[in-house]
Amino acid sequence: MSKHRDILIAASLFHRVSMTLLSRKTWSLPAVLAVLLATFLMLLGCGYHFVGTGGQAPGDIQSIAVNVLGNQTAEIGIETIFTNAILNEFIRWKRLPVKPLNEAEAVLGGSVASIRTQTASHLTRTRTLETRVTVTLSLTLTRVDTDEVLWQNKKLSYHDEYVEAGNALNTNRFRREAFRRIAEFLAEKIHQDLFEEF
Repeated sequence: MSKHRDILIAASLFHRVSMTLLSRKTWSLPAVLAVLLATFLMLLGCGYHFVGTGGQAPGDIQSIAVNVLGNQTAEIGIETIFTNAILNEFIRWKRLPVKPLNEAEAVLGGSVASIRTQTASHLTRTRTLETRVTVTLSLTLTRVDTDEVLWQNKKLSYHDEYVEAGNALNTNRFRREAFRRIAEFLAEKIHQDLFEEF
């Protein structure tokens, strides 16, 4: 059974217990809270944890550097959007300190490997209303002192849609916003995978 499925089972169990207790009007609020706390502690004791709170970083590393991603696409500046999203995710969670390369135990690097677009919906038979854009990253986490590969995903991808506006300026703005949403989603997944898989 995967860790993600365990998390869903734990959350479902916690929700069912809480709803059952709250529906019984004979229970006082302190009693309900006490039982909920006991249930929560039991779930933690059984090894359950919620997304983003469990697991260790691969190789028990204590710090990470994030290299600027390479860009293997024709989209100018796309690497900056994704690099910043990854950096912000690690800084936000504060579970693995981000340090300069010469101070970090491991470095996360790679590239924006590809961007693929396809029509998502039509305004008319000949005019596109929405375009779906899919971005694929190729990433590797490497220990600095030994060059050991601690984690990698060379086909990490996600997609989003943007509106084809009436002019190129607005369309480009909507496209960049879609890239930012994709970057934020993938940054969360990268952070989660690093801790959940080990």
